Amino acid sequence: MAAGTMPASSAANGGGAATGSNAPSTAASSGSGAATTGSGGSGAANAGSMGIAMTGGAGANRGTAGTPATGSPSSGRGGASKAPTLTGGKCCPDGNCLCHGDPPNALTSRLGPFKTAQVLMGSGTAVYPTNADPPLAALSICPGFLNVGPEMAAWGPFYASWGIVTVITNTGAADIPAIRAGLLLGAIDELKRMNTDMKSPLYGKLSGRYGTSGYSMGGGGTTIAAQGTPSLSSSVGLAAWGGDGTRNSVPELLFCGDADVVAPCIMSDAVYADIPDSTPKMEVVVPLATHFDWFGPSDMSGSYALAFQKVYLEGDTRWKSLLLSKPALGSMRTNIK
Repeated sequence: MAAGTMPASSAANGGGAATGSNAPSTAASSGSGAATTGSGGSGAANAGSMGIAMTGGAGANRGTAGTPATGSPSSGRGGASKAPTLTGGKCCPDGNCLCHGDPPNALTSRLGPFKTAQVLMGSGTAVYPTNADPPLAALSICPGFLNVGPEMAAWGPFYASWGIVTVITNTGAADIPAIRAGLLLGAIDELKRMNTDMKSPLYGKLSGRYGTSGYSMGGGGTTIAAQGTPSLSSSVGLAAWGGDGTRNSVPELLFCGDADVVAPCIMSDAVYADIPDSTPKMEVVVPLATHFDWFGPSDMSGSYALAFQKVYLEGDTRWKSLLLSKPALGSMRTNIK
């Protein structure tokens, strides 16, 4: 049952040390009241176990879509409605999508084109892009057994640098998957409040598209959250321990490592099999990965997770061919066409 307590030393791969100067933002969080801090430069994120290292991003925003959300999005907790329909997106056939930057030529786990900043919340720490045009999608991510939140810090600047607001959710060290599911959804609820709070740096910037993710018992938590919350747009489980996908209608990506003896692939296999065939689902087996290789985006976990979030959380179908690329090592199975 035990998940790792190792620090988040596996940060996203970037292009070098940050060269920009850090300047505090004037917007304060609507959560715990801590000030927002920004960052510049073009470097990689190095996230330690006790916090988030802010990153810079090179390049400008290209082709955002949709209408900024100025009201409270539809409820993400237990509601039957999906996220609000957007219009004008040019990266999907029906226009119901968010288009932040051009897709790369191949799967990537490198940092994206956007600069990022962070703000403390009551439920954790939100990392968000500072120069990506709204509206933005958002997700919450939580760690596993004996972890309390910051261990997953490297995922924040990684996703945010690609235009996705990410909450590194705080948890109790011994919280079971069902409790972690509630914490993931609680972080999304707080994001919705921040979207209507004029003092928040996220005021009016969120699209109403939300997802969850988690590692080990947090991975079980993301499956539980998805099953009970059909209004979510995506769910990504990293070496998931627990969870039942039998009634899940939320697109779900499951990762497992073939060297994991704590939550072996048989656990992910079972959840994958439980998820109805009518629900988009994918399982990626990472070769030689143990139970302690998920604290940050590795080459495989980062690249497939990013592509999945782009396709389902943002609705950007330009990434689908990348998502369906067969891995050179390891294996993948999916019902996505």
